[in-house]
Amino acid sequence: MTQNQALHQTSAPTEAHAVDLSGVPETMLWTLWNRACEMRRADRLIEDPMAADLVARIDYDFAGRFGRPSVFHPVRSRYSDDLVRAYLKSVTEDPVVVALGEGLETQLWRVDDGRVRWVSVDLPEAMAVRRQLLPEHPRGALLESSALDPSWMDAVPRKAPPFITAAGLLMYFEEAEVAALLRRIAEAFPAAQIFFDAIPPVFSRKTLRGLKVTRRYTAPPMPWGISIDDLPAFIRRIPGLEVLSVQSYADPFPQRTRLYRTLSRIPALRRRFAASLVHLRCGDRSSQA
Repeated sequence: MTQNQALHQTSAPTEAHAVDLSGVPETMLWTLWNRACEMRRADRLIEDPMAADLVARIDYDFAGRFGRPSVFHPVRSRYSDDLVRAYLKSVTEDPVVVALGEGLETQLWRVDDGRVRWVSVDLPEAMAVRRQLLPEHPRGALLESSALDPSWMDAVPRKAPPFITAAGLLMYFEEAEVAALLRRIAEAFPAAQIFFDAIPPVFSRKTLRGLKVTRRYTAPPMPWGISIDDLPAFIRRIPGLEVLSVQSYADPFPQRTRLYRTLSRIPALRRRFAASLVHLRCGDRSSQA
């Protein structure tokens, strides 16, 4: 059985579904649209037939709302996939992935190694759509919670340090909330890994003024923006965190982001406009004496 066949067999029934979302939860459809469109390309970065199937089944004007597809959401998904796969190879038993603000991300099915336990955390309205449209997974748990509510941490198995993703999430919080969340994760999960992305302040300010992605879609406000050059110092101020890498969206797959990569090589433009892909590790306090 090919990977595509296996993924198709896990998809939910094919009846059309209406989805009524707004604000931040609606962005799950934006990222879904870009991943589904990526499947049309011969040089695609991800194999995500479930995303294409979902777009076909959801009664929603994706093209009218979000316009031409962007490569940046597929870049983020592929980069995160690669990090999670490396984590799974490094953990001998009981690997756990926690996906904060997961929406309709189908990463579990893309990276499943037959062992991983998956904890998906999202707001109730987002989780209701996930339950409606995606199949149950025998090793998946769904938690209705804000990522800022620390109660989700109680549901995470503690046998192995988890991998925690927060793709497309933290920019919707205030900087103090981001710092507090990262600090709580570092305290609760020694030796865990964390992945998140961040937008630059100039883009954050545009969303606060009302950034129109298309004539029919305005992106929700994204209060937290930070320069790619300022991220390491921001992380160093949070006890127990170590920066493994900070890259721009242009860095991992330059063949698909040639113009963006060229601009990102100019320091002033990189500092002002580059969005970031961030990989962290929590300190293992058991090894510190």
